[in-house]
Amino acid sequence: MKFLGELDEASLGRTQRCNRRLTDPNRLQAIRDTRLMDTPREEAFDRLARLAAQLLNVPLTIMSLVDADRQFFKADFGLPSPFRETRTLPIDASLCRYTLEGDPIISSNAPADPFLKFHPSTGPWGIVALIVLPLINPDGHVLGTFCCIQPTVREWSAQDLTVMKELTASIMTELNLRDQLQKLKAEQNLRDTFIAALTHDLRTPLTAAKLSAQLLGRRHADLPNVQSSVSRVTSSLDHAERMIQNLLDASRIKAGKRVGLELGECDLHAVVAQTLDELAAVYPERFVLKVQGVFKMRADPLGLRRIVENLASNAAKYSAPGTPIEVRLDRSGNQVRLQVRNQGNPIAAEELHTIFEPFHRTRSATESAQKGWGLGLPLVRGLAEAHGGKASVTSCAEDGTCFTITLPLDPASRLLSA
Repeated sequence: MKFLGELDEASLGRTQRCNRRLTDPNRLQAIRDTRLMDTPREEAFDRLARLAAQLLNVPLTIMSLVDADRQFFKADFGLPSPFRETRTLPIDASLCRYTLEGDPIISSNAPADPFLKFHPSTGPWGIVALIVLPLINPDGHVLGTFCCIQPTVREWSAQDLTVMKELTASIMTELNLRDQLQKLKAEQNLRDTFIAALTHDLRTPLTAAKLSAQLLGRRHADLPNVQSSVSRVTSSLDHAERMIQNLLDASRIKAGKRVGLELGECDLHAVVAQTLDELAAVYPERFVLKVQGVFKMRADPLGLRRIVENLASNAAKYSAPGTPIEVRLDRSGNQVRLQVRNQGNPIAAEELHTIFEPFHRTRSATESAQKGWGLGLPLVRGLAEAHGGKASVTSCAEDGTCFTITLPLDPASRLLSA
C-alpha cells in the first residue's frame, strides 16, 4: 500500500517484514483453522470487546482477523457504519497488518507518530491514541489483533496496557481451547473409523477360521484328540472376538455413547455361577460365591457375563496368590448388588478416581507381569450404566479391594425415570 509520506528507515523495514508475513501459507492456514472468517458475531468475543471499552473508557474496540486480502472484524464495540455492517476492510487500508511480526502498535498521538501519521486510515477513522496487540497462536503465527482506539490524545497507563494484554490473552485462550476441541473431535472421528474398520476386517477371518475348525471337527470326529483341539481353537477364536468387541465398546464409551444391550429375562445367579465355573478352569479354587435372595431380572445375559468375567479375572490376576476371591450377590428392593472382593496390595487412593477411565491402568497393574489394555473396568462401568446401574470401588489394606455393581431389576423403568 502507499503511505501518504516518506517513511523513515525503521518504519520502512517494519512494513517490508510484515508484508512478507502477509501471504505466509502457514499463517493463512492457521487463520483458516480457526473457522472464524466470515462467521456471525459471537458473545464470547463481543463480551471482551465491551469489557475493554468499559475498563479503558474508550469509544471503540475491535477484534480482527487479518488474512492476505482483508481485515475481518469478528467482534467490536462502537464500530461505525458501514464497517459495522460489512465487517471487512481491504488489506491495503489495514493498519493491523503491521503487527504480523508479533510487535504491537501503541501510540498516544498517531498524527505525531513517525510511522502512523503517514498511514491513510488514521485520518478518516479518527485514530489518535491506540493500542493494537497481535493475536499470536502457539505456533507463533499472528492471526489478527485486538485493539482499542481513542479519537483524542491519551497517554496510556501501565494499567491500560495490562488490561488489554489480559483481554488479548483471554481471546487466545478461547481460540486455543476451540482448536484443541476441533483436534479432539477429528481424532475421535479418526479413531472411530479406524476401530470400525479394524473390527470389521478382523471379524471376517475369525468367523471363517471358526467355521473351518468346526467343519474339520465334524469331518474327522473319529480321530483321537480332534475334538479337544477344535475346542481349544474355537475357544481362542471366541476370546479374540471378545477382545474385538471390548475394543469397539471401549471406543463407544470414550465417545460418551452407551454400550448396546439385548435385554431379556435372565437369572443373575445362574450367569454368575456359570461364569465363575468356567474361570475356575484357569484359576482353580479361588472363587467363593455367596448368594442371598432370588435374582430373576431383565438384563443382557452376555453383558452381565462380561461384567463378572472382567471383575473376577482381574481379582484373580492382581490379588495375593492363593487367597480366596469372594463374589457376593444380594438384593434390596428393586435393585441387585454384585460385589467382587479380593485381598492384596490396595489400589492407591489417587487412582480410584480414574480406574474406570478407558485405557487407564493403575501403577501396580502396569508394573506387574500381567498384560492388559485398560479396557476391562471401563467396560464394566459402561455395561452397568447401560443397564441403568452404576459401578464403584473401594480399596484399603485392611478390607482389600471391592468392586460393587448395582443394577435395577428392570433397566427400562430405571432409564425412563432418569
